[in-house]
Amino acid sequence: MNDSDENMKFCPNCGTKLERKASFCFACGSELEEGAAFQPEKGEPARKIAQKKEKVVLKLTEKEKKIKVKVAEKKEKKKTKKTYRKGLIAGIIISCLLFSIVGFFIVGAFTFATYQESFTYYYTPASPASVEECNIYASTARIQIQYNTTPVNYYAKVDINFHFSGLFMAGKTYQNFFNPISWDNDSSADLSLTSIHWAWVDPTNWFKTDNHVVNLTLRTDIVYDITTTSITGGISIIVPENVTVNDLTLSCTTGGVSVYGTGANFSQGLSSSTTTGNVLLNFTRCHFGGNIAGTTTTGGVTLNTYNAEYTQDITWTLSTTTGAVLMSIQQYSNMSSDVTGSASTTTGGVTVQYYDNSPYFGARFTGSTTTGVVSCTADDIAGVGSAKYKICTSGDFATTANNTYDLTCTTTTGNIAIVGDNN
Repeated sequence: MNDSDENMKFCPNCGTKLERKASFCFACGSELEEGAAFQPEKGEPARKIAQKKEKVVLKLTEKEKKIKVKVAEKKEKKKTKKTYRKGLIAGIIISCLLFSIVGFFIVGAFTFATYQESFTYYYTPASPASVEECNIYASTARIQIQYNTTPVNYYAKVDINFHFSGLFMAGKTYQNFFNPISWDNDSSADLSLTSIHWAWVDPTNWFKTDNHVVNLTLRTDIVYDITTTSITGGISIIVPENVTVNDLTLSCTTGGVSVYGTGANFSQGLSSSTTTGNVLLNFTRCHFGGNIAGTTTTGGVTLNTYNAEYTQDITWTLSTTTGAVLMSIQQYSNMSSDVTGSASTTTGGVTVQYYDNSPYFGARFTGSTTTGVVSCTADDIAGVGSAKYKICTSGDFATTANNTYDLTCTTTTGNIAIVGDNN
């Protein structure tokens, strides 16, 4: 070591050689406290000076590492605290929600109730008409139409039976869910039963079951035009022996529609329709003077006729979008007139069951499908065409038959089957 090194010192931070009197390092800017820098001993070899320098730097590096570790630990603690706080808040919120839900249903259980109430209305016109009108509208109720079994004075009777049960129903009546009942019996029997549209907004109304029924009772010796509409519920009518219905229109949105007739006379048109539900038309020894229609969007359509008689040529229209169509025709007595029409579906099959025992009436069924097969296995009904299009004709259709059924059956995706016996 030369004499000049004796007047020098080294920066403890970066190891730069500095003058002994220096108060800061001109290289890294570190302040130099008294005794902070290491001093080389007089005559000390340069190698030892370098080793001391390395030790100082190493100590500083280790100190920096410790500082960084402490800083990281502090950050981790802060992060853990934040996570804990968030979890605590989330837990409190979830607990409050759970307690609220449990409390909600506990209150609902204590207020569970069943409500039943009935109202009856009569229609007795001052000046009776040759054809009386009955118009029934119910937004949320099942409509049932039947005829009296004993003589009565009224022309029509309407019974409304409200029934619901569930949580939070204690103290509630039909007026919480329905507008005032509208009954007009001046010149016809007109009933309107409409729901309160905003009633569903109340959560306490979400936990009930309904079974509302409107019963329309008619006289067997009176001829009626009947129009009924049910938004949710369904419609059914039973027409007994020797009763005449002038015009019959049954319309539903969600629910099934069914018509049963035995020895009845449907002198005008018969229309039955629904959007979601099945349509069932079942006739035994009935007379028809107007067209028959049965339609739905999602559901099946079934038409059963046994020894039907037609006072004029009429048309059948049976259709659905998603569902099957079934026609069962049993003709063992005089038809009197011809029947034409169609049975169609988009997704579903069409099945025709045809039976007769006379050469004086016959049938022809024209079937076509896009994805499916048309088959004809009925006795004495020959099928001509391809697997996807076939005309099935009875042997007496164009020869001895005086009256016939001539129907077109179509589907997009599904099979068409013609079965039965033509003797």
